[in-house]
Amino acid sequence: EGKEQEYHLGQILRRRYGDNFKFLNKTFNVKDVYVRSTDYDRTLMSAYCMLAGLFPPTKEDSWNKNITWQPIPVHTEPMKDDHLIYLDNPCPVFTSKMEYFMSHDPEVLKVKNDTQDLVKYVAEHSGLPATFKGMMKILDTIFCEQTHNKRQPDWLNAETLKRLNYIQKTYKVKWWYPTHEMAVLKGGNLLKKIYEDMQIKVNTPANLTQKIMVYSAHDSTVAALLKTMKIFNDRTPTYSSCVMIELHDNNTVRILYRNDTFTDDIVTLTLPGCSEFCDIDQFHTILNDSMPADWRKACGLSDANKQNFKNNILGYSVMACIIFLLTLLVVTICCIYQRQRKQYRYMELPTDMAES
Repeated sequence: EGKEQEYHLGQILRRRYGDNFKFLNKTFNVKDVYVRSTDYDRTLMSAYCMLAGLFPPTKEDSWNKNITWQPIPVHTEPMKDDHLIYLDNPCPVFTSKMEYFMSHDPEVLKVKNDTQDLVKYVAEHSGLPATFKGMMKILDTIFCEQTHNKRQPDWLNAETLKRLNYIQKTYKVKWWYPTHEMAVLKGGNLLKKIYEDMQIKVNTPANLTQKIMVYSAHDSTVAALLKTMKIFNDRTPTYSSCVMIELHDNNTVRILYRNDTFTDDIVTLTLPGCSEFCDIDQFHTILNDSMPADWRKACGLSDANKQNFKNNILGYSVMACIIFLLTLLVVTICCIYQRQRKQYRYMELPTDMAES
């Protein structure tokens, strides 16, 4: 089903930028398109499925009459080196701010206090830790099952689902990036890259032949980008959601968003202080504080930090190996995520659940 959703997204983009605007050719040309994905199987597969809908093979592209598909390259980088669209790499400043927010924000503290019974109930039936953080881990799984009309276990009764869904819709994504400054630490690099590419198209178009740059990533990436641009509504990005940032011939920028898996609806997002078609210079003026000049420095990753980080990793690795060897002497089986009960058990989904 997820493959079909991504394929359908490609068809939507084909109709808009191919059939309607005649912007993209029917035949695929590697000089026109650049695609990058995070180094996850599911985001890579999402990219391939979307591209199958965006560029179905024409007669000229066909290489096998029995296969209505053509290979289109998708680029990626190792997660440890990807600071553009993979957002879980170390950023000490962000981590520090998030820890402070989750332990001091009045709204967070009130929700934690009001849900103590729910935390205990979920832990008893799911096997997750009896903590607020543990309970939050189940929200993605429930969201996934509800989206695909999967049967819920009996212990997820109507009242429990109502409370969990309320937390999912009201707080979960909102608390991903509670402040603009925190969002910039996660989404600012991507926004800066998009802006720099648009500037090249305006000033020296011969240096950038691509007509379309595609990034296949996660719901957290979509949320960070929109929050960085100050146009996010704190609603969870759905499966196959898509942000479209268009550069027009008159050097204006238009931002569109598709955030409904089951419809073709596309909405226009307008930057605060600008019109629907925003002059690229004004675009930069409005969002200049959203594009860090030096992301590593903003994150607290100076050269010294990086060296200390490497040294710490080495030290932790050696210690982990020693502990592991000692553990083998007294433990026969170690299953990190083993669940003891035989009821419904929920495996944690990564926070980057939805590819976008």
